[in-house]
Amino acid sequence: MRPEPTFYNVEEAAGVFRLDPSTMYRHLRSGRFPGLKIGGRYVVPRVVVERLLNDILAAGGCLDISEWTARWSEQAAGGVA
Repeated sequence: MRPEPTFYNVEEAAGVFRLDPSTMYRHLRSGRFPGLKIGGRYVVPRVVVERLLNDILAAGGCLDISEWTARWSEQAAGGVA
């Protein structure tokens, strides 16, 4: 059994959400989905996917990814000293 990766590549992340990779790239480039760009490559931290899934379950309904990402960014900025 392989351990879960710390980061997903774009294709893997797109697969989790059953999206076309081009859609995931578009959301990452525009800042509507949290990710990390290293050189010309994007990756998505596993914790982002897990947090999003947990927040969806807690909300009990549909979340807008742009709004969720904005809240995620605000919370992250508020935690920086």
